[in-house]
Amino acid sequence: MDNQNQPLKIWAGLITLYLIWGSTYLGIRFLVECVPPFMASGARNFLAGLILLLFAIFTKKFQKPSRKMLIATGLSGFFMLTVGNGLTTSAARWIPSSYSALFAALSPVILVLMLWNLTKEKPKNKVIIGSILGLIGVCILMSLKTLAIKGTEQYYLLGISFLFLAVLGWDIGVILIKKAEINQYNASQIAGTQMFVGGSLSLIFSYLYGEFDSFQVQNITDKAILSFLYLLTFGSIIGFLVFGWLSKVAPPTLVATYTYINPLVAMILGAILANERLHPLMLLAGGIIITAVILITSANRKERLTQN
Repeated sequence: MDNQNQPLKIWAGLITLYLIWGSTYLGIRFLVECVPPFMASGARNFLAGLILLLFAIFTKKFQKPSRKMLIATGLSGFFMLTVGNGLTTSAARWIPSSYSALFAALSPVILVLMLWNLTKEKPKNKVIIGSILGLIGVCILMSLKTLAIKGTEQYYLLGISFLFLAVLGWDIGVILIKKAEINQYNASQIAGTQMFVGGSLSLIFSYLYGEFDSFQVQNITDKAILSFLYLLTFGSIIGFLVFGWLSKVAPPTLVATYTYINPLVAMILGAILANERLHPLMLLAGGIIITAVILITSANRKERLTQN
């Protein structure tokens, strides 16, 4: 009976992941309206990491970490969360949530190029075509300065730079954690350590950068509080648990579909809830980028890009 219901459970998990991770970009935009970006990112990931580590301990899935495990999760946590999530959150002050989601969809494209450079092994033609299309999509997005949040046009190129560095940082973290080969540890312990380290470093940077001095508690809105709780509970904890389960029971290429569904969800929510304008060229760029990601994630290849 369980096996008969498994496909239904998988699709329920996928739809949950599409909606949750597709909506986090809008939640980040609402949060940074009154909370400094690295403080917001750091607090979210620090608390989520702490909760996941406590979960691993209380469910007796926690193992004594080796030096290799601590180094791998620490470095990947820094690149994926301090750099990746931190810069994405920072760019949300100037760049619409739907735009950020589209840029994040480039992660498989950049990962392919990085792995190609590292392994010197030429990808299949489908993957190369997908990478080229992805870069074309980025070039179109970079030309759309009018998409910047009203009043922040002067920070548009800086926002793009932050988003590119965020994706690059995330992919570096992915490569580091894969090369470490620490699958003997429970996923909640690995992700919890990454989030705890990445969040802690973000909070330290936030303090050194002066965000704590400029932060005004009385300026926090109910919308920002709800956004933070949503990002913490659903975006980080539940989203991670669903993703971890799907990664074990579903084909990697099926799980990877969140990469190109999330931007669609982000576009719809951004237009409805934040009045974000859907420029025709942005839709064109989105179509090109999503096509690129589909080509890459559907490639029938046993390489690290599609392995979990």
